[in-house]
Amino acid sequence: MSLLTSRYFAHALLMLTAFIWGVSFVFQTTGMRDLGAFGFQFYRFLAGAFALLPFAIMEYRRNSFWKQRQQISQKQVLWGGLGLGVFMFVGSSLQQIALHTTSVANAAYLTTLYVPLVPVFGLIFFGIHLPWMRWMAVVVFMIGSWFMTGTDLQTITFGDWLVISSAIFWAFHIMLVGALVGLTKMPFQLAFVQTILTAIFSLLVYVVIDQIDLMLAYAVLPDILFAGVLSIALGFTLQLIAQQNCSSSAAAILLSLEGVFAAVAGWVMLKQDMTLLAIFGAGLIMVAILLVELAPARQTSNQTSNQTAASDKIDASDKIDA
Repeated sequence: MSLLTSRYFAHALLMLTAFIWGVSFVFQTTGMRDLGAFGFQFYRFLAGAFALLPFAIMEYRRNSFWKQRQQISQKQVLWGGLGLGVFMFVGSSLQQIALHTTSVANAAYLTTLYVPLVPVFGLIFFGIHLPWMRWMAVVVFMIGSWFMTGTDLQTITFGDWLVISSAIFWAFHIMLVGALVGLTKMPFQLAFVQTILTAIFSLLVYVVIDQIDLMLAYAVLPDILFAGVLSIALGFTLQLIAQQNCSSSAAAILLSLEGVFAAVAGWVMLKQDMTLLAIFGAGLIMVAILLVELAPARQTSNQTSNQTAASDKIDASDKIDA
């Protein structure tokens, strides 16, 4: 097994993705203050789509002969990208709107509630069983996340509930990524399709509820570029590449580090509070990450084969539709 196809390299890519996403919450918060939630979301996903386009074209040209031999149709990429785009649009929209009334740290922590949802949905829809150490990691993560968000349910705002709702869509997004990347082997094309679709959906809402103002967009251009090119184009592409060699449940736990990185970024860049309980919770999340890394290779390979079975189910349904 080479370094590029090892699970440890995949885990490193996911932790880098979590760092990019965590810091991006700061730019999402500052960028939408004047531009609005859907306006900022449209411009950042549009920037991400432009950044991905040349790589998607190169991948399409390089894989055209391979696709014919393996009978991988472009329809699978388009339909898969459509599903990813829908989940991404709804999840991102709820998250972006929520940032009006919740802190960067809370938005990031509550988004990572997809961690327990991914294995539960995987068990319900695909019959994927997790090793005991992975379940332990999920439990430790939940306790850590509880401390990071605060232990008083009465302080939860409307924005917090929106973020909690978004976690459902992010969970399905992670699961669909896990199934599609093993089936298509086309991370850049999938990333481009989901990104441009999210930009289009955001534009449709943007023109209905607000007035397009290019000067406002220019004023927050650095925020758009970071949240678009780095968070969207680079971040989601790294996720797609990494999940070719990593199970969905492990990916969910590793990506949950975005909550820790967002808390630190909000504390440093926006002067938002970070309590001792939050620091303790961050430590517990790091323990959960360690449990993922310590999972026996045999258990990990078993779950990866289950994920391949989920890909086969999607492939079979696609052939039936054809």
